Amino acid sequence: MSISQSKVKQVKALTVDQIAQFKRDGYLVLPTALDPELCRQTRDRMWETIATHLPRIRRDDPSTWGPVTEEESTRLAAAKPEGGGEPYLGGKGHRFFIRNGAEELLLNLAPRAVWGIAEQLLGKDTVVWPAGLDESGTTTGPCFMSDDAITGLASHLGDTLGQPEKGSFTTQEALQLPKTGPVWLTGQGTRGLYCTLPGSPSPGPDLGSAHSDGACYGRWRLQMAAYTDDLPANSGGFTVWPGSHTRVWKEQWEAFLDGEKHTDKHLEVRRAGGYTDPVIGQIKADTDPVDCHGPAGTVVLWHTKILHMAGQNQAADIIRQATIYGYLKTPAAIPDPLVVDETNLDIWRDWSDELR
Repeated sequence: MSISQSKVKQVKALTVDQIAQFKRDGYLVLPTALDPELCRQTRDRMWETIATHLPRIRRDDPSTWGPVTEEESTRLAAAKPEGGGEPYLGGKGHRFFIRNGAEELLLNLAPRAVWGIAEQLLGKDTVVWPAGLDESGTTTGPCFMSDDAITGLASHLGDTLGQPEKGSFTTQEALQLPKTGPVWLTGQGTRGLYCTLPGSPSPGPDLGSAHSDGACYGRWRLQMAAYTDDLPANSGGFTVWPGSHTRVWKEQWEAFLDGEKHTDKHLEVRRAGGYTDPVIGQIKADTDPVDCHGPAGTVVLWHTKILHMAGQNQAADIIRQATIYGYLKTPAAIPDPLVVDETNLDIWRDWSDELR
């Protein structure tokens, strides 16, 4: 059952200077913001899961922390739960994930602990509460059924929901999802625990994995990454391009208002492609990226349209451990017509009066 908002210890509210920094740069790092005991429990749970599914990776022996092999990846992918959703642990190469994002431990560790800040930035009573699992072991929450949402549901669930190929661009108020499904689409869970093993490959000179999350339309505005263990510099930390949020926001909205959708794969050049927008190439050329590292419990807040990527883990004995969550505005706060209407291109229209 979901824990009430009043029972979760909250991270300290942001100062005026911190809010100003977030608006200017599009991100903000809060070192050691989270409960260290919950961080410890999350690390222990990760290692328990690894011991069950990938026992050759041993906690006390970093020499065993090598990449997930093709054989291991195939075996993990085959272990899909009967109730639908993805395998509890999956991955390939130097990346693996644990789909525990709807569980109480991860929700209390980060999304609920940062809830006060989310309302401070987005507006009181305007944010979807991450309720997590109900008594049946599933989640229920609102989802704006755009083409992107349909694609996301299909990629994480297959055709089990019987969804159409095209979105209705209206809100389904109570979309039910299994506990290892894409529960982040409804704000009911994080993406789980995202981990990068030591010695991950370079992203290359063009930094091709840099992207801006999702389409410009929708109800995501504020996102967070929370580190559950110490993360030194150059160890796979969340990497951002400061100030890029305003540039990506403008270009993607102008493209959408001109008739281009985020999912228009038939176009030779997409202005809102997520990874290949022309504006992204410009940002890479004129802005230096920042590696957001820090001790266990560090939170990185970011505007949903900021250009970012997972950094290269150059360490020999560090596993990058992070959970990622996006705060959704409620359908009442942003009705369906406004979800797809940013004709004034005001990037802060849907944020709190305090931030504005």
